[in-house]
This record gives sequence, C-alpha cells and structure tokens, in this order.
Amino acid sequence: MQIYFIRHGQSVNNARWQDEGYSDYNRESDPSLTEIGVEQAKYVGQFLAQKLDWPADVTMDTQNRYGFGLTHLYCSLMVRAVHTGSIISSHVGLPLVALPAVHEVGGVYLEQLVNGETKISIEHGGTPDFYQEVFPLLRFEEPIPEQGWWQGGREDVDAPLERAQDVIAWLKERHLGTDDRVAIVTHGGFYNYMMRAIFGIALDEPDGRKVPLWYSICNCSVSRFDFTNRRVSLAYHNRTDFLPDRLVTY
Repeated sequence: MQIYFIRHGQSVNNARWQDEGYSDYNRESDPSLTEIGVEQAKYVGQFLAQKLDWPADVTMDTQNRYGFGLTHLYCSLMVRAVHTGSIISSHVGLPLVALPAVHEVGGVYLEQLVNGETKISIEHGGTPDFYQEVFPLLRFEEPIPEQGWWQGGREDVDAPLERAQDVIAWLKERHLGTDDRVAIVTHGGFYNYMMRAIFGIALDEPDGRKVPLWYSICNCSVSRFDFTNRRVSLAYHNRTDFLPDRLVTY
C-alpha cells in the first residue's frame, strides 16, 4: 500500500499566527480555510487527479511522475481538513470518508483567561446535520454523536502518540498487502506523531513537546510512504512543487 499524507490548506489560525505570532489565546477552536487555503486545495486536487500512465519501460515511480491512481480518500473531521478533502474529492472522483482519529493534537477547544486562570472550553465539533449541509461529499463509516464528533475539552498529552499508533494499525489491517493508494487529509502536529509511530521514534516519550525533532510540512503539501510486509519507505516528504510560490505557506 501507498499512504499519502496531505496537510489541510491554510486556515484562519495559520494566517493569524503568521501575521500576529503564536498564542493559545488568539486562535479559533475549529477554524475554516482562508481564500488562500481554498486555492491551495484546488491545486493539490488537480495534482492528485493525475491518472496512472506508465511507459512500458518504467517499473518504479517513487515521485509519481506518471500519476497517482488514488483508490481511497480519508480526512479528519476538523473543518479545515473536511473542506480541503471535499475539494480534493471533487477533483479525484473518490468518496471522502471521515477518519476522526487523524484530528489535530488537542482536539476542538479554546483556552481562555478567566480571573488570571486558564479555562478550557467544552466544545464538540461538527454535528451530523452540519456536515450533511456544508460538506455533502463527506461519508461516514461509523455514525457520530448528534452533539458533535469531539469528546469535549482538550486531549490528554499522552493521547496523540497512542492515537497515531492506532491509526497505523488500522491502515495496515485494512490496506497492507494490497495495491491501494490511500490519501489522508490531516494536520501538521498530528503528522509528527504519525512519523514517530511509523518509524518507532521516541515511543517511550508520549509528550511531543519533549522530543527534540520536528517535521515541518506546508499547507496542502503531500508526503508519500510505501508499506510492504517487510519495511516502510519514505518516498518524499513535504512536497509542494505543484504550488505557485505565492501559495507555499506554513
């Protein structure tokens, strides 16, 4: 199987942090895409829509120079990922299937200062009715609660690494040993946990803030991993050559 991790397009938070600097107190809990993010998603959708067209003398294509031939498309349930995935779906002609476990680290929440103390909001993310109305291309293999898909509050610090390991196990159970080419629209922070889970990096330290490495990925970049029963190969990471320079954002 081949796995293609795609980071969502530029979100309102991404743009705000670029302009104003990072703060837990100037973010939205589940931000939408900016106009730039929508444009990025269209570019990556067109890029991934290339059909397989192998020359007779070619036996390997680790750079997808002859197309992608995607067979499955999954996405996080955060708005920026579903919107990105919906645009990709419209280009590649595949159903967009919800994969809640690939959400961003922390989940859907806000930190607020109340009388000098940090308070965490209790939110539940998108509801079934919301997705049906706003993102009709999205499909669910498992129903989500009527109040929304997110449990509420902020995810425990130990949870993302375990979640990443569970996602890899699920992907292997479903797709390993096949010719499936699977695209997953996910998030920059969680991608780092996926990298650690795939390659067994610092598995004894669940808190990513204490691990002295970081894999930077741009908005709507593509990273490809090839899985066999014996090994995993990283074909490329953070690919953005299909984007105009003005659309390369972080």
